Amino acid sequence: MGPGETDAVVHALGGLGASLDCTGLRSVPLEGPQVLWLVVGGALDLFAVDAAQQGHWHFLGRLEAGALLLGPVEGPHHTLLGRPSQDCVLHRIALRELYQPEYQYGDPYGGQYGDTYGGQYGDPYGGQYDTQGGIAPTPLEHAFALGIGRSLGVLFEAPMDGGRAVADEAVADDDVLWMPVPPGSVQYGASFSAEAASDLLVDGALWQQMVNQQYRLLSAVDRWIEQMERAHEDRTAAGIKAGAAVRARADEALLTSIGKPDRSGRSAAGVDSATDDATFAVCRRVAEAAGITLSESSRGDAVNDRITPVERIAVGSRIRTRAVRLDGRWWRANTGPLVGHRAKSGAPVALLWRRGRYEAVNPATGSRIRVGSDNADEFEPRAVMFYRPLPERPMTPWRLMRFSLRDTRPDIRNLLLSGLVTVGLGGLVPIATGQVLGVYVPNAETSLIVQVSLAVMVTSIVTAAFMLLQNLTILRMEGRIESTLQPAVWDRLLRLPTKFFTERSTGELASAAMGISAIRRVLSGLGPVAVQATTVGAMNLFLLLWYSVPLALAAIGMLLVIGAVFLGMGLWQLRWQRKLVELGNKLNNQAFQTLRGLPKLRVAAAESFAYAAWAREFARSRELQQRAGRIRNLTTVFDAVYLPLCSLTMFMLLAGPARGSMTAGEFLTFSTAVTMLLTSVTQLTGLLVSAAAVLPMFEQIKPVLDEAPEVRGSSAQPGALSGGIEAKKLSFRYTDDGPLVLDDVSLQVRPGEFVAIVGPSGCGKSTLLRLLIGFDKPVSGSVLYDGQDLAALDQAAVRRQCGVVLQNAQPLTGSILDCICGAEAFSQEEAWEAAEMAGLAEDIKRMPMGLHTMISGGGAISGGQRQRLMIAQALVRRPRILFFDEATSALDNETQRIVTESTRRLSASRVVIAHRLSTVMDADRVIVMSEGRVVEQGPPADLLADAGGRLHELVRRQMA
Repeated sequence: MGPGETDAVVHALGGLGASLDCTGLRSVPLEGPQVLWLVVGGALDLFAVDAAQQGHWHFLGRLEAGALLLGPVEGPHHTLLGRPSQDCVLHRIALRELYQPEYQYGDPYGGQYGDTYGGQYGDPYGGQYDTQGGIAPTPLEHAFALGIGRSLGVLFEAPMDGGRAVADEAVADDDVLWMPVPPGSVQYGASFSAEAASDLLVDGALWQQMVNQQYRLLSAVDRWIEQMERAHEDRTAAGIKAGAAVRARADEALLTSIGKPDRSGRSAAGVDSATDDATFAVCRRVAEAAGITLSESSRGDAVNDRITPVERIAVGSRIRTRAVRLDGRWWRANTGPLVGHRAKSGAPVALLWRRGRYEAVNPATGSRIRVGSDNADEFEPRAVMFYRPLPERPMTPWRLMRFSLRDTRPDIRNLLLSGLVTVGLGGLVPIATGQVLGVYVPNAETSLIVQVSLAVMVTSIVTAAFMLLQNLTILRMEGRIESTLQPAVWDRLLRLPTKFFTERSTGELASAAMGISAIRRVLSGLGPVAVQATTVGAMNLFLLLWYSVPLALAAIGMLLVIGAVFLGMGLWQLRWQRKLVELGNKLNNQAFQTLRGLPKLRVAAAESFAYAAWAREFARSRELQQRAGRIRNLTTVFDAVYLPLCSLTMFMLLAGPARGSMTAGEFLTFSTAVTMLLTSVTQLTGLLVSAAAVLPMFEQIKPVLDEAPEVRGSSAQPGALSGGIEAKKLSFRYTDDGPLVLDDVSLQVRPGEFVAIVGPSGCGKSTLLRLLIGFDKPVSGSVLYDGQDLAALDQAAVRRQCGVVLQNAQPLTGSILDCICGAEAFSQEEAWEAAEMAGLAEDIKRMPMGLHTMISGGGAISGGQRQRLMIAQALVRRPRILFFDEATSALDNETQRIVTESTRRLSASRVVIAHRLSTVMDADRVIVMSEGRVVEQGPPADLLADAGGRLHELVRRQMA
């Protein structure tokens, strides 16, 4: 549509409906089908989304100014959703407004259009309207009559047989043919007929037909999206199957060449499908026993052949593992479900705990063999344990408790049994006291006194035995909960999106990581005591009600007053405790940053200022500790005073209003029961005060438990990547109301291509790189790896196939070998080869300890060595994709030449952000960015030849 036609449509319809302000809107839900949407200014990107607006957005096209869209109909699985540009202006026009004539006499448009098309169409209204004084057309009729829309592509359905379509006859979906309609005509198969737009407009069946066509269009979109997703799944499955076939042929050739059975297939080389199936069956049996669900797709994920099949399955299912050494009488200690192997054959077996010892289970045959001293040497001394991860949904305290208490039913049963026996025997104390002092002593029944005393002694011994059982059970439960819950929280923390860590300080993250252990230590000591004190108190309260209801009600009243006082003190202390926890996190973070930046502080002679800042916050923390300590002191004083006061009150009641209501024995039993009840209340109040410190700790952990992991269970495995990368219309802003850092950026990197991204500082180069590797999510657009949307993939699996060196990256603390290899099992030869490729080998050889030289955060090496170490870490995996963000800025020309040649020999796709001319000139293609947009791209020689181009200007500035 030309500019004049766009203006005519906007002029004709711009006055109808209501204007929609799109400023700051990320999306516009399009109503329909009783509404028309007119793009008055800017542009509107059109997407097909799930009807519930969940899942991925599928880009359909862009509507420019003057475009008119009928709102989507209901029924199909997908609907239409718009994403407006910054300057987009929309009008919402109800269909009923199109039939309201706004002018009754004269030329409604003042003759401003004149004979737009030189009279070639004659009267634009076909004589239907008297434009000189009769009935005037509506604005839409006038626009159509002028020929507006002649260059628009309109989609209609047409029978494939070429016959004329019947107006009311439904057409099968398989017979639909989509084709553009020539100007001024409606196309039905091979038959053409011309209709005036004004006649169609006033036709009452027109809009119903448009709704029917749009329903079929959205249904076709449903089928298109379904086919695309099915093709993606088929492509992934085919890649996995092809990779397995290649590995099987390689294994067969290797075994044939050496003439020996495969004894190392579980470690370095791939294994055949039968072994894979057996290993997966064993892992699934062990995972089920541990409460873990394995992913079926993990059995075919063979991208990394350096790890064992068990670890490969765990990585594919996003489960962390731990190696367990089986030594001593390991079959008598319950370490949890394990994956073991036979010592001779190497066959995998599931080691499951049952009835006091381990059993070796073969899922394929169903056989179960109890492990003992006679057959323990039949198993390899190394086994693998699975860590159970937290569910992907937000974790409430109740869900967290259920997660940690799984498989502890026998322990809970022992706790309940020992608690009931202890409470039951403890209830005999007040009764025995009343009988001895109230009956047997006055009557001088010595034999009964001896018998009761012996019974009380036996009761004490039995109680002590059950309390020992209770404490051992608690100790065992603490170990199991600690080994399950703490790794699960760490796993959740490590799986969170990168954005989560940029929004929080080091102190907050440390508190979140270790806070769950602190909460467990507090609650593990409080739980059993609280249960025992509650049951003892309830039994003694029952005794009080049995002997005297009025006095028991008086005791309950005193307990309510005591509870209210302690509750008020606990809330008062919680206020300061919460502030103290926040300040403690701030102090930890400040101390960490100060120690890490101590060299910079010394250079600036700012040590005193850093100390003053820390001392000021430390003084505040001491003040808060004193305030919380005063509340604890008041609680301790009240705790020591209220027990004798309550006992004195009960004596006064017995001596006054309740005189003569009890015998001496009953009084002594009642008094002992009151004392034990108050003692239980004392224990509970102390526990409540101690438990108040748990709430601030849990508040620090809650963001970790509520945040969704970066990779969900529904994320697909990417398979082996070839190196193809594509960015489609990427837009990004750091905050919802912030400016666009990237605006409609599109680029494509072919497998093996070297692409350099250049531009002035702040133009969005590093932000684009973070989007490509999935560290941030775009506001709109998508990133594709081999045609697969990164948002739908396991992003961690994608990064494992990439080598990434970010700007200002720092090596880990440890040896150089550890920094190069990371967590994977690379040999020293491979590490030396990576160092050679990064130009670092000669520097390492000059070090006294070589690869085993210890470094701490890069402080023991120079800036250039640090960059080369990070490059070696990225190259040791020999990835198919490399991302470098100013990775060679501190290198000399010779070292940079070595790195460039090494990366070229890898035949990997390279995306490099650089400013140096030497780096840019070696690229196959250069992309120039400015203010968040791609302004120029092409071969470097061609761009430099353009004297007025952006790259030429950047190079000229650099050389000036």
